[in-house]
Amino acid sequence: MKKILSLFLGLSVCGGVFADGGSPELKAESQLVIRQAGYKCNTVNGVYPAAFGGSVKVFCDDLYTYIIKDHGGRYTVEVDD
Repeated sequence: MKKILSLFLGLSVCGGVFADGGSPELKAESQLVIRQAGYKCNTVNGVYPAAFGGSVKVFCDDLYTYIIKDHGGRYTVEVDD
């Protein structure tokens, strides 16, 4: 499950970016990580890498924004205010 998210976080550092807001697999993986952290995310509108570092910004339900960070294979989810 988290292999795709790990791969994406690695690619974001190398400059590989999805122009359409993320692949369907990445959106599904991000949604699962967000839900497992106890947050609401019914529909992922887009997933975008941070310019530097191992994190992605996820937009859900046209309302919520989350940051998923990789801490050595352990993912954390933060609400982006």
